[in-house]
Formats: sequence, structure tokens, C-alpha cells
Amino acid sequence: MRWLRLLRRKRWDEERARELASYIEHETVDNLARGMNQSQAREAANRKLGNQFLIREEIYTMNSLVFMETLWQDIRYAFRVLRKSPGSTLVALLSLALGIGATTAIFSVIYGVLISPYPYAKAGEIWAPAILDAKNPNRAFDFHHVRDYIELKKLHAFADSMATLPESRLLTGDHAPENFRAVSVTANAFQFLGVPPVLGRTIQPSDVAPNGNPEPVIVLSFKAWNRLFNSSPDALGEKLVLNDEPFTVVGVMPSRFGWWTDDGGWLALPESSADNRTVAAIFRLKPGVSARVAEQQLQALHVQLAHAHPDDFPKKGFTTRLHNYLDITAASGEMNSSLRLLFGAVSFLLLIACANVANLQLARSSGRAHEISVRLSIGAARWRLFRQLLTESMVLSLAGGVAGVLVAIGLTRAVAALMPPSYVPNEARVTVNVYVLMFSAGVSMLTGILFGLFPAIRSSRPDLVDALKEAGRTSGSSSGGRTREILVVAEIALSVILLMGASLTIRGFQNLLSVDPGFQPDRVLMTGLQFPPKRYVTYAERIRFTERLQEALATIPGVQSVAVGNGGLPYSGGRTGFSIEGQPKDDARQIGLNLISSGYGQTLGIPLRSGRDFIRQEIDHADPVALINETASKLWPAGVSPIGSRIHLDLLDKPDVPAPPRSTPMLTIVGVMADIRNDGLRRPVLPVVYAPYTLVAPPARTIALRTQSRQPMQFLNAVRERVQAIDPRQPLGRPITLEEVMGFDTVQPRFNMALFSFFGFLGLALAAIGIYSMLSYVVARKTQEIGIRMALGAVPRDVLHLMLRMAGRLLLVGLVVGLAGSFALARFLRSEVFQAPSTDPLAVAGVVVVLTFVASVACFAPAWRAAQLDPMSALRHE
Repeated sequence: MRWLRLLRRKRWDEERARELASYIEHETVDNLARGMNQSQAREAANRKLGNQFLIREEIYTMNSLVFMETLWQDIRYAFRVLRKSPGSTLVALLSLALGIGATTAIFSVIYGVLISPYPYAKAGEIWAPAILDAKNPNRAFDFHHVRDYIELKKLHAFADSMATLPESRLLTGDHAPENFRAVSVTANAFQFLGVPPVLGRTIQPSDVAPNGNPEPVIVLSFKAWNRLFNSSPDALGEKLVLNDEPFTVVGVMPSRFGWWTDDGGWLALPESSADNRTVAAIFRLKPGVSARVAEQQLQALHVQLAHAHPDDFPKKGFTTRLHNYLDITAASGEMNSSLRLLFGAVSFLLLIACANVANLQLARSSGRAHEISVRLSIGAARWRLFRQLLTESMVLSLAGGVAGVLVAIGLTRAVAALMPPSYVPNEARVTVNVYVLMFSAGVSMLTGILFGLFPAIRSSRPDLVDALKEAGRTSGSSSGGRTREILVVAEIALSVILLMGASLTIRGFQNLLSVDPGFQPDRVLMTGLQFPPKRYVTYAERIRFTERLQEALATIPGVQSVAVGNGGLPYSGGRTGFSIEGQPKDDARQIGLNLISSGYGQTLGIPLRSGRDFIRQEIDHADPVALINETASKLWPAGVSPIGSRIHLDLLDKPDVPAPPRSTPMLTIVGVMADIRNDGLRRPVLPVVYAPYTLVAPPARTIALRTQSRQPMQFLNAVRERVQAIDPRQPLGRPITLEEVMGFDTVQPRFNMALFSFFGFLGLALAAIGIYSMLSYVVARKTQEIGIRMALGAVPRDVLHLMLRMAGRLLLVGLVVGLAGSFALARFLRSEVFQAPSTDPLAVAGVVVVLTFVASVACFAPAWRAAQLDPMSALRHE
């Protein structure tokens, strides 16, 4: 095909040449008739016609698709030019592959987690209401009673609504006993969410009778279908026994559908005003109705409901807010901030790569200055040269983009594996999809323009006289040298910012690990206990089982102590309003309530500061006694001991679970326990009251065992045997060690630290490559100058110092600029990610030392090469 195109162009040129020759002959004849001699006539004819080559090009341009042809020529020429310097091309491709690959990988995570995390229809148009306490705006109520939801969905602002009630039920029957996540949803939920099943059908309005009673049907998640029925289509029609009630499997949802669970199922929720349970409601607005209008209607209705049921709403007033569903997801908090910061980090990394490649392109164009000047001097258009040079940059960037996609595929998998599952919606899928590839293509093109634009402009507008004069001078001119130095300084400064971010996240992670939790997390095994509601209904039945189990677990060899609790192991349980006897009640204040057994402090390793601990008889008799932590003791006036005082807990006033007959919400303080990090390692200690777990009997308990072994999981089988000996049908929840629970607090900071460190040191490597390339280019261009210096008496040490001083000056400027930018980053990291220190001399010193060492290594090789040049060979160098 190529030879056919060349043949056609050759024939076309021959035809145009004959036409122009004919024109010259006619003009020559006319000039002869005017009295000129033969030589004058032909010269005048040629002068009148002008440059025949340019005329043929203009005619060809007007009569062909010259743009596509010249573009193809530029692309082929670009490949030839890149092949002539494989070393610099390989460095440029590596820089671009790392920069574009890292940027693409983080964008794929952002797209999967933040932009499109859900398979639900128009997820951005789903709204969730929240009631904010006017006295304490940070306190929000996101659940409504079913009776209130029935009224809410009647508002004119809403086009559609659904409600969700997440629960855990006991799975028995033909399957091994387990706590099964059973989420009850209104009959229209699956139509609201707009996701069809992969097998069978979903819950329909016909599954709820007119009297509100739902049919016993269940739709399984994809994971539960695979786990319980081995992905068999025969699962349809099978029975699952939940809380001793059989449910018929009618459908299976896709693997990405994970509404409140990805390893459970969905049941029909009765919409009855007699149902006193609370549900999470979401809505879709009618076309043309704003969220503000819907909030006003919700607020008016909430005020009416508050008059009818004052105990369900804040006493000191409230406001209603609508939150977009995408703003309240699992990734809307710390993961959102982390990903935005990481995207900024890889953007810096991409800028370093662009500066690196732009430097290489400037060096290459400086070497071609004579060629470009010659082409311009014989009539080549500047725009034509500019387009050719920019095409070379685009070819290089697109090739780097292809390599970057390969890097992004592996890097995306690594980032997805590092992401903490609890910080990511279970529906999210992080992959390199079509949108990510489109983003990569766009970044590649933008990168090509970014690093190729200035070298192309500068190279297509040279000083022709100077360029032609410098053709034989190997020392080169200083033109473009300052630009290359600025690019190197920019690379160093960006690397400093990246390294500072990595250093601060490392220091912040170390600081987090050094936080004293206040208890001893090692050698503690914990597991949940969910009572079957139809077999353990009364207070006495639940308490009796728990007491027998605690006694049985204490007999296991190697178990030092056993504790039972409803929350508070070790973190704070529920929050409740309170009042201290003799002090005015403040409805805005709340305190944590942890219901525990005797042996709690011993099992978790929490010391007692004053007073005494619970005794076994107080737990058995559900006596109204309490312990408080040190933070709670500060609620009493300074110098006043809380021991012997009484505190009223609102949550115990009218408990919604079984309680002893003589239950009272007024408890007497008998001791003060040491503070523990009961709200996570990164947040301040909350005031907490510890009360006997026997004051109420909810359907769930938490069991903790302190063992002599450093591998507490070894005791799981013994625990399971003790439970089965009491009740063979009673399952255990997922076992976990207390050290694993503590690890949940560090998983997000560890994710930040790992990625910031990786991208920081990647930026450092690219900056080192940039310094090495720039100094190697300077040595090559100044070979003859170095030879002259050495011929005049300079020794290798002088040349070495000259090169190192040049690099040291750039390093110093880059460090100053980078440190200035990193101080602003430090404050942002502290506010956005986690407890990174705002100013850390050790982090600054570490960055300076690391960057100086790496830069020195990168500088030394070309500087040493310059110092070892033979003067005579250098003087003959061309």
C-alpha cells in the first residue's frame, strides 16, 4: 500500500511539474516577444511564478486529504526519531507509564467507590431524612417508627419511598446454626431500587396481605445463595428456618446487589401502624420539587408527630434535613478524603513525569536545533514544524498511556486489596472498565500536550542565525538551559511535597500505634451470642442461659477470666440521657451505657481507680449499682467524689427489652474505673457508666475470655462445646480477638500510609531520573568546554565540584519550594485524613536527608563521568 501511495504522489508531482514547465515556456515566449533575451526571459518567468515546490504543495493541499497524509507522515517520522535515541525514549516511557498508570489506578478506585458505587437506578436521586437535635446538631436520628413512615410517604413532595429494617435472625433447620442477616424491606423496595434478580423473582406488593401480614418468602443475596445452596437453581422453593419460622426462597439477587447486606437475604416488611419497630426510610422526589421544599414538608409533619409522640423526638427542638444517598455511604467519610488526597498525590506524580519527559524533549530538540533551522531556512512553515514536534510528543504519551494501562491493572488490584472493607460500600466494584480507559486516554493526550507544548513552541521558533552558527559547537548554547533547570526544580519540589505527605502519614500511623488504649488487648477472645426469640423469650430464660454459660466457660483449662456484656467490650455501648442527683438535668448531655458482668475489668485489663468493683451477688440480683470511668467522674464538681452518688439513666427508665420486676433507672456509684479509648484510638474518651448486665435482657450478648495463650483462637472449639452442651441449637457469632478489634482503628491509616509512601517514593525515583538525565545532558553538551577547562589546568576534582555545585543549587531551590508547599499540606492532612502531626521536625529532616542522598547518587554518576574525561578527546569532541 505504501508503494502505491508513493507511486500516486510521484505521478501527481510529475503532472504538476509538466503544467508548471508549460507555464514557464509560455511566459518565456511572451518575454522574448517583449524584447528580452533568452536568459532574461526565462529568469523573469521563473521570478513571476515563484517557488515551484511550494506551489505544488499548495495545489496538492487544495486537492487532497493532506492533513491525514501529513499526520501519518508525522507519526512515522516520530517513531523514527524515538528509535534513534532508545535510552531517552525508554526513560520517558517509564516515567509516563508510572505517572499515567498511578493516576488511572486511583481514578478506577474513585470511580468504583465514589462516582458509581451502586447498581441502583438513579442512586443520586435517592434522599434520606434525618432529624437533628437543635441543642446538639451532631446528634441525628435517622430511623422512624413504622407508623411515622406511613405518614411520611404520603407527603406531596415524594414520588416514591421505601423502608428498611435490618435484623439478625437465627438460621437453623437443615443448615448449621448461624446468625443470619435478614433485612426486611417494604414490598416495593426492589422496584424502587430498580435491580432485577438473576434467579426467580423479588418481593412483590402481593406478598403483603391487606391486613399487613407478609408472606414468609425470602430473596437471597448472591453470596448467601452460593454459600448455602452451592449456586444451584434448585434453591428456588427451598425453605430457610429463621427464628424457628420457615421462609420460602423465591429469588436470588446479582452479586453486586448488597442492600444492607451482601451475605444474607431480604424479607417482606409489614406496613402496620401497630408495628412499633423503627425503620430507615428513603425517598425519591417528584419532578420539579427541590430538597428544600421536601425538608419544609417533612419538618411540618415531624412537628405534628412530635406533639403526638413527644418521647420519640428531641425535647429542646429539632430540624429536619434531607441527605443525598451518595453523601451518606460507607465511603463518604474518611475514604472519600483519602481518595481525594491520593488523587492529588498521583496528580503530582504525573506532573513530575511530565516535567521529566519535557526535559528529555527539550534536550532532544536542542540536539536537533540545526536540523530545524535548516528546514525553516529553506521554506518550511513554522506551524508545520510545530505540529510535527507536537505529534512526536503525542506519540510518546500515547505509548506511555498504553504501558500505563498495564501498570494500572496491577496497581488497581493492589489498591483494591488494601482498601478496608468497612470503609467501602459492599456493592462497589473496583476494576479498569471502559470509563477508566477513556479517562486514561484523555490523561495520555493531555499529558502529551502538557509536556510537548513548550518544547514544540520553543523548537519551532529558533534564532536561525545563532542555530546555524552553533552547528559545529559541541558546547551548545545556553538557550533552554534555564527552562530545563526550572523543570528539575519543579520535579524536586513536587517530590518533596509527596515525600512530606508520606512522612507525615507514617509518623501519624506511628503515633496512632503508640496510643495507650487503657486496656490489654492481647490474649482475649470475643464472640457474640444471639438468642432464638421463640425459645428464649423471658428475662429469666436469657439470664439463666448467660449465667450457666459464664460458669461453664470459666472451667475451660487456660481461661483466666470471663466477662459478659451488652456492648462495652471494649468500646462504648449505647448512649443515653442522664441526670445526676442534686444537679439540674441537661437534655443535651448524654453518657455511654455499658452493661457488664463481674470480671469485666480483669478480663480486659482495666484498673480500678477508686471505690470497688461489682461483686457476683450484685450482678445476680440486678442491684442498682454502677461504675463510671474517669471522664464521667469529671461531671461532678471538682473535689467532690462521685462514689455514693446516684445517677438516673433514661435508657433504663422504660426499657424495650425484658427487665427484672424491680428494675430502676436510678443507680448508685460504687467505683471509678480507669479511662479506656472507648470511642476508638483517634477520638477522645467518652464518659461512660458501667451497670450490671442483668438490669435488662436483650436478645444479644457479647462474651469475652482472657486466656493464658497468646493464640486465643485456639479456645474457640472449647467455647463452642460448652455452648452446645447447654443448648445444641444455639449458634455462636463470628469469633474475633480483641487485637483484631483494635486493628479496625488502624486499617484506614495503614491504607493511607501505604499508598502515600508508595507514591512518594515513586515520585522520588522519577525526580532522581530527572536530575540524572539533566546532568548527563549538560555533561554531553559541555564536553568541549570541560576539555578546555582541563587543558587550562583544571583537575578532575574541580570538574566534579562544578557539576555537583550545579546540581546542589537546583536541589536547594527545589527543597525550599517543596518544604513551603508541604507545610500547607501538613495542615490539610491533619484535618482530612487522621492525626498526622501538623509540624514534625523529624519528618522534615527525614525528607531532606532522603532526597539529598538520592539526588546525590543521581548526580554523582554523570559528574564523575565528566571529571574522568580525557582533555584531548574532549577537545576533539563534535
